Amino acid sequence: MPKIAHEHVRLDIDAQIVVATGLGGAGRYYPDYEVKFGKENCTVVCWDKTCTNLDSHITKLKANIPKKRPFIGVGHSMGGSIWLELVSRENIPNMTGIVLVGAARTLRTEQGLQFMMKRHWFRLWWLVLMLTFAAPIMIFIWRKKTYDTYREMWRFLRKDGARKIHAQYNQTLKKLGGVTSVKNPDLPLLFVRLNEDTLVDPNDIEFTRKMFNNVREQIIEVNSLHLTEKFDYITVEKIALEAEFLGLVNKKK
Repeated sequence: MPKIAHEHVRLDIDAQIVVATGLGGAGRYYPDYEVKFGKENCTVVCWDKTCTNLDSHITKLKANIPKKRPFIGVGHSMGGSIWLELVSRENIPNMTGIVLVGAARTLRTEQGLQFMMKRHWFRLWWLVLMLTFAAPIMIFIWRKKTYDTYREMWRFLRKDGARKIHAQYNQTLKKLGGVTSVKNPDLPLLFVRLNEDTLVDPNDIEFTRKMFNNVREQIIEVNSLHLTEKFDYITVEKIALEAEFLGLVNKKK
């Protein structure tokens, strides 16, 4: 079933919103963005079979950028890191802002996952099955945080397949993090993040922050290991609070 949007008071905006999905990306749906900002104003970039490495992800992203209309780039998790890669390579004149949702230059992964990703892609199924059998113990320790994590892993494998996730991890996700500067440091940057995110290094957030001259942040107070699309209903409201800063609406005179 498609994800159902929460109720939002619509904000009429003057710019386009281009949303880049996280790891996997197949069949992602962002109804909260469409309800809050208007379906006609939202473009979602899902990573399809043409996205085989970092450069092809960037090519896919660029193909969805409006030619003349002002726009902001929103990146969820890995999608935010890919936006940073793009703006480190090019100055996009009609881009008025960038939003990193649970993202910085790169995403960190724990050693067990790194070990599995070095082996054949089929072993990803083994990893998920082993974690599932351990779920009663882990849920007792981490409670709802762990449940959300398991659900995300199963969704990744079911929709995108272990082969695609394996390739995307090794050919794209592991290639991220080398950005040291951006072409337009005056581009407004908004972090939408958790106080503590297991996949985002606080030091990396600070490094990313220093590449830009205009930076703000909005903290989402939820109990989760990582800021995923599950919390879009909060994320869109946080973005709306910074609409003028990002250039989504014209500044008040």
